[in-house]
Amino acid sequence: MNEQIVKVAEITQLTPRIKSLRLVSADEKRLAAFSPGSHVAIEITLKQKKRYNSYSLCSSPYKTDSYEIAVLLSENSRGVSQYLHQLSVETELNIGFPKNSFSMFSLARKYVLIAGGIGITPLLSMLTALSRSKTPFELHYAAKSPEECAFYKFLQQQYSSQVKFYFSKKGDRLDPKQVLKEQPLGTHLYLCAPHSLMADCRSAAQALGYPNSAIHRELFGAVKTNKVKPFTAILAQSKKEVEVTPDQTLLEALEAADIAANYSCRAGGCGACEVKVLEGEIIHLDSYYSSEEKAAQDRILACISRAKSKQLVIDL
Repeated sequence: MNEQIVKVAEITQLTPRIKSLRLVSADEKRLAAFSPGSHVAIEITLKQKKRYNSYSLCSSPYKTDSYEIAVLLSENSRGVSQYLHQLSVETELNIGFPKNSFSMFSLARKYVLIAGGIGITPLLSMLTALSRSKTPFELHYAAKSPEECAFYKFLQQQYSSQVKFYFSKKGDRLDPKQVLKEQPLGTHLYLCAPHSLMADCRSAAQALGYPNSAIHRELFGAVKTNKVKPFTAILAQSKKEVEVTPDQTLLEALEAADIAANYSCRAGGCGACEVKVLEGEIIHLDSYYSSEEKAAQDRILACISRAKSKQLVIDL
């Protein structure tokens, strides 16, 4: 991973389970520029193993004196979110350079942004860009309650006329068809939400005639499974064997073995870490492939999916 070394300059408790971290360069240099929707991978060493989690950049893409990320304390985490929640100011971190698998389509007539929970994070930099360019947009943000809604006060203050909140504890639920109908031709939809809301929004958009090219998604979180078992990845080209432990992803195991592997989102949503599978059964945990593509059992996203069989022969 190409790295920047940063330190924590400020920590803010946004909700009971979400903290924001403002990061600055550890050597006082300017941080790398980024485009709206970008993310960075953060490297953490836990139990002598390197972990990488990707976090969206919430701050303005027009300022590179600092980055802001927001971290949800996950109940199903492998330890990274807990570690980040325990950080103190001045702690140094290694982070990757910004990558973007959720870039904005520049010619959209209007943008409809839909967020669920922590899914608000990649949309914040987009709001900055849209406001600056005076491009029409509206944000629809679903959360459990105002107290559990990250950036609630900020969004009210900055975009009050363009944002609508939906709080499930108050019985107010987002209706994708209601939101998406009667939008002008040329509207582009940007989604970042839990899988169920994402699927409902996508289905509603398609039923209303939105072309797939106008539906953009950022994925976070894997499909849950209890079938987390070790397996062996056999690299067909080099004849190497790589052991993947239950608490490792295939991508992490490859990286630990110093085998070059591409990646971007590390969340099973962009397809950058795709590897061809020659033999073996796959448990697909991504939200990238269609049902038909998953059934073919010939490709795997190394950042998130696993082997069902004891061995997986891959084209590396």
